[in-house]
Amino acid sequence: MLIKNELAKQLTVLLPTPDIVDTKIKNLTLIRVDGVMSERAPVIYNPCIYIVVQGKKTAYLSNEVYSYDALNYLVLSVPLPLECQIIEATREQPYLAVRIDIDMVVLNELIQETDKQPYLKMENNRGIFATSLEDEIRSTLSRILSYLDKPSDAAVLGKLAMKELLFYVLQGEQGKQLKTFAYRDRHNFKIARVINFIQGHYSQTLEIADLAEKANMSQSSFHQHFKAVTNSTPIQYIKTIRLHAARRNMLYDHQSASDAAYQVGYTSPSQFSREYRRLFGITPSSDAKEFAMSA
Repeated sequence: MLIKNELAKQLTVLLPTPDIVDTKIKNLTLIRVDGVMSERAPVIYNPCIYIVVQGKKTAYLSNEVYSYDALNYLVLSVPLPLECQIIEATREQPYLAVRIDIDMVVLNELIQETDKQPYLKMENNRGIFATSLEDEIRSTLSRILSYLDKPSDAAVLGKLAMKELLFYVLQGEQGKQLKTFAYRDRHNFKIARVINFIQGHYSQTLEIADLAEKANMSQSSFHQHFKAVTNSTPIQYIKTIRLHAARRNMLYDHQSASDAAYQVGYTSPSQFSREYRRLFGITPSSDAKEFAMSA
């Protein structure tokens, strides 16, 4: 097996076979896949740092494309409905990655400890970005992985190193973009808070006026800032979140289309089928059947 870099060697030892593993270090998940994905898969990540150390993955947010590989990593500041596809992976050179869920308490601690500059308005307010993987992050991640077979080190040093890695992300070329979602009483922070609310309540009836009130914004201002963060309107976002959740329930939990639709808040099966086909390009039943045949 040809291994290109030290991080890939470490992950190959930790993951000798394809798997997704939550580790003893809080918020750290390891991923190995031994082949490319023929289709995009719906996924909604919580705020996280996603580092690919071997292979390549592409994320799609509406009409925007984000690629990340051993040279670039992905950061999500808010939960977003993505479609993802692994486009470089073989058994000889598997896709290897880590996902680090962002601890917002630690993030805010770091900002308060290190930020000496006033808040700066960002031209790009999107809640997702890909950026260059710097040597400091590689080195810190390597140490984090080295702690995983030592329980005491994982418990103490692993926690400290995770904070260190987040520090380097904040200091990186896109760090200011992540900071904008942690500043209280700023637009991005308010939108992030509403998005988190939607994540927990998307199956319920959600009125835009109520969401705008939660953000303490007028409806027009809420609409403008929400679209800047998510690349969609609030109504489109809620609809997409529901459809992605229904698709996961159908494909991975083997629910019927009607059950999946009902669980995410649809009362009309025909409306669900129509909107599902518009988003995914296939009917719910055909999608489930094709996925089952390819599994």
